[in-house]
Amino acid sequence: MAKDYYRVLGVERAATEKDIKTAYRKLARKYHPDVNPGNKQAEERFKELGEAYEVLSDTDKRRKYDQYGADWGKLDRTAGYNRAGGGSVKDYGFDYNSNTSGFGDIFDNIFGRGGGKQRGNPQTNTRTSNEFGFNQGVGTGANVRPQRGEDREQPVDVSLEEAFNGTARQFHIQMPENCPECGGIGWKGNARCANCVGLGVIPRSKRLEVRIPAGVEESSKVRVAGEGGPGLNNGPRGDLYLKIHLLPHPVFERKGPDLHTAIAIPLYIAVLGGEVVVASPKGGKFALTVPPESPNGKIFRLSSQGMPRLNMPNQRGDMYVKVEVTLPTNLSAEERELFSKLKQLRGQ
Repeated sequence: MAKDYYRVLGVERAATEKDIKTAYRKLARKYHPDVNPGNKQAEERFKELGEAYEVLSDTDKRRKYDQYGADWGKLDRTAGYNRAGGGSVKDYGFDYNSNTSGFGDIFDNIFGRGGGKQRGNPQTNTRTSNEFGFNQGVGTGANVRPQRGEDREQPVDVSLEEAFNGTARQFHIQMPENCPECGGIGWKGNARCANCVGLGVIPRSKRLEVRIPAGVEESSKVRVAGEGGPGLNNGPRGDLYLKIHLLPHPVFERKGPDLHTAIAIPLYIAVLGGEVVVASPKGGKFALTVPPESPNGKIFRLSSQGMPRLNMPNQRGDMYVKVEVTLPTNLSAEERELFSKLKQLRGQ
């Protein structure tokens, strides 16, 4: 019975290239022969996954497979089609063997360790980090030099009060680190490293507490040195950057180091003047003196009452307070009489 490559990888027919790669990566780890030694069923499943990925990851082959089904390879051979590496899917050798070409190449390419066939001494191959954070062989004959790991980013939500006062965050991170047995190369001598099954990295779990300074703004980045991706061949780790996202606030709107807010004041204070209570970003409140005959919408600037400036905690922005005059409702008879008298006095 013809195989359904989409079903083999557990993806929909409309799956994107990224979906296919993610599905293959997950299943290949599970059924890798090094993880299932002596398990023939897992080995067959592993080969089947490689066959499916070899077709669906190639745009041209996938198009022909979608159009002609499982017989696309026969039609290609009839038309004289030759793929890179020789042969069609039917005669492609999916033999997991580090000393032969075939499925080892596919697994190594997707997981970033270069071709399955090693030319020369594997420990003299130059390797770099691929998109998955694993080490990738890119050539032979060059000395392996320590290389710094990739930087990573982690989004962090921060409230306005936390940005004002500074805060701390605790993280439980899981990132790969270079295998101590092979130094991140994936090979010991002429064999795959048993400790990391040839990946060059092993899981690493760590709890971090990071201080977020006062004054951080939207998209500010807080650097955590040495907590990024693993280096190559015992090279230093990259850095971790916390990318700040400021949560909206119910009272204040932030514009750089300045804060904007609005308060409702009764008509008599707008006319006669008086004090009103304004919220503080520190968490408390303070009094604002409103002068007599303040018009609706008037904005008061309060110097140095805004946010601290990043890396300059003794300097702060300003606060802008807009007054919104509210008209009295449910007037008593006496109050109506007073407004009527005011109308007469104003000559209206």
